[in-house]
Amino acid sequence: MGHYAEVLAAVEKLRPQLKALPEQSDADETANPWNVRETLLDTGRSAAMRSEQWETALALNAECLGYKRRRGADEVELARAAFNDYGPLLRLERYREARTLLEGCRAVDERAGDVGGLGADYSALADLEYQEGNHPAAARFEHLALRYRYQAGQPEDCAISHHNLANYLERSAAAPETVLAHRLAAGAIRAQIGSGMLQSTIRNIANSPMPPAPPPFEQVCAIVEQVVGVRFRESFARLPQRAPSGDAAIAAVWELVVNSRIVNSRHRLKSVSDIRNLLKQVGKACL
Repeated sequence: MGHYAEVLAAVEKLRPQLKALPEQSDADETANPWNVRETLLDTGRSAAMRSEQWETALALNAECLGYKRRRGADEVELARAAFNDYGPLLRLERYREARTLLEGCRAVDERAGDVGGLGADYSALADLEYQEGNHPAAARFEHLALRYRYQAGQPEDCAISHHNLANYLERSAAAPETVLAHRLAAGAIRAQIGSGMLQSTIRNIANSPMPPAPPPFEQVCAIVEQVVGVRFRESFARLPQRAPSGDAAIAAVWELVVNSRIVNSRHRLKSVSDIRNLLKQVGKACL
């Protein structure tokens, strides 16, 4: 609901009580005390992230990791929790620490054969390379992320990587049709699953060069499936059918993009008109 400050205040108030919780309860509880404690701390970390309080997010995650280690969590669970630090580290421009963290997470996930974790690791490494200005390297890592994310089979994660890859390719001077295909793949997935992140894809398409009409679904499939391991056509067929076909989904996304451009254009025209009126008023005042 966006009440990040309220959540953080509540978590801070509860932290002394969390420290006093026993590891086990004598009563028949519906949840383990350690699970309550770690979930609350992670909720605070998430609220700190959303409100861009990076140091607070790191501190809450460090406390949560300490509890996990004391109760004997395995290395996969510890790596998954530690992974949450990469975002704040990037925003604080602590790139070396972020790289060390992500390489460690990747090593753990490789040993465990965790394809979902590896998808997240490579996508985060792509983000790191992008923040450091290494756009071709960012694209290479996001290609790897897409391969693992299609193996894991989570549609939103696949859409995230298509979306990110398009941004990296655009800044690497890739062919415009390739950039557009990945954005439309992300948009089609998000439209079918009713994702709240669809608007970010619409915005990126609207702000980039567009052909007069959208490419056919089969052309989008042919382009994005050049990435090893990407089975976009097959994955799309398993999604909820909000639009009855791939072409219909792309057409729906395209319509949203066109409408977005029209709205933005009207806002710009209004802004120009306002500026002209203001200049006229200034001119009269000067006379």
